Amino acid sequence: MNTSYLPNNDARNIALALMAKHGLSIHENQLNQSKHLKINRKDSRKIQALFSTYWPAFKSIYQDKLRPSITDNIEKMIKCHDLSFGYIMHECPNCDNFYLSGLSCHSRFCSSCNQKYREDRTVEIKSKLIKANHRHFVFTIPSELRKYFRIHRKLLDTLFSVVNLSFVTLIRTSKKRKEEKWTPGLVSIIHTFGRDLKWNPHIHVLVAEKVFDSYNKFHKYSYFHFDSLKKIFMYQLLNHIYAYLKVHDKKLFNEFIPLSKYLVKNYPHGFYTFGPELEGGIKNNTRLSIKAVVDYIARYASHPPIAESRILNIDEEKNLVTWVYTPHEDDHKSTKDKIGPQEITEPVFDFMKRLIVHIPDKHFHLIRYYGFYANHSSIDTSTHLSLYDKSYLTSMRKNFKWERMLLAVYKFSPLICSCGYHMKVNLDSSYLPKNGGPT
Repeated sequence: MNTSYLPNNDARNIALALMAKHGLSIHENQLNQSKHLKINRKDSRKIQALFSTYWPAFKSIYQDKLRPSITDNIEKMIKCHDLSFGYIMHECPNCDNFYLSGLSCHSRFCSSCNQKYREDRTVEIKSKLIKANHRHFVFTIPSELRKYFRIHRKLLDTLFSVVNLSFVTLIRTSKKRKEEKWTPGLVSIIHTFGRDLKWNPHIHVLVAEKVFDSYNKFHKYSYFHFDSLKKIFMYQLLNHIYAYLKVHDKKLFNEFIPLSKYLVKNYPHGFYTFGPELEGGIKNNTRLSIKAVVDYIARYASHPPIAESRILNIDEEKNLVTWVYTPHEDDHKSTKDKIGPQEITEPVFDFMKRLIVHIPDKHFHLIRYYGFYANHSSIDTSTHLSLYDKSYLTSMRKNFKWERMLLAVYKFSPLICSCGYHMKVNLDSSYLPKNGGPT
């Protein structure tokens, strides 16, 4: 928040108002800030610390195998909030105190920067949704096919398209509706990793239980024939992979032909497509609480492959990393039958390889909109009620300012001086390199 145009007493009022909103005093703000100093939170930003230490050696060995987006995002992340690469100076209008905020890197591999990115994407998704029930589906691919998507990452675009095509095909071939060009509304989000960090591309989809016809009228559509959807998805995906490899990779194409026949034979009901049981008691394949589903999906949009809390130890003497994950199988088992958390200790370079494979290519969109939710759609949904009020979305956007996010999560603002005034930006004393600092 820029208060450079305000007199000192207004700067103090802003500080007091922010404190009051979060039930804090100036003393509590200073106390909470001291608790979160780098010296008091040695376990934070573990991924940044790990790559800062090992990246030069790792890069020298694997330089020829690294995609440009990997190098670019990691080197940005290493510099994130490093004052030597740029900072904004904030100074108190009442005393000599000041605060330097390092520049954000905006890397797609940075846990810190991705927090704001996730919040922004959450609001973007919510601003699109019409007032209607929605279903949550997850589309996965057999393990035998995963390597093709890793070798040819353009196939990830194909995966998005096939999921959309599967719903369009299902809806437009329904009985008594073959002549009606009904258009569904989809929000799709891709993940390329499982909890064990293995390469496992899959897509989460929010599908509205309404469709629009060519006359811009909506119709209720709440029955999705699950068995048909799985088979449509399987055949469409195999056909699209076949067409892609035929043009771009003859060697893999020849390998894929017998594999596709094998998969059709061994997956008679189609590929694994399901509506998972979500947190909070939301049940399988039911009409879901759309707001709960949006929060669930958006929370995982663009999050890093592993939360830093799951990294238990980095042994720099032995060059080992210990991390933990909970198997998906435990989600549907009783307490006595659960496998329990799996702890893995492995060489640092192996751990780094697990992570970097999930860094997306430049300009690759992790969230995509189809049908009447697409930006280019000719269907006018403006007359249809929105799921969320504009005032609510505006309020959410305001709370994504970095100072307010710190207050909401960590209960302190570094811009509130110990004397009770709100610090102001001083651009003349800031360090802003021409290249934008870390980026």
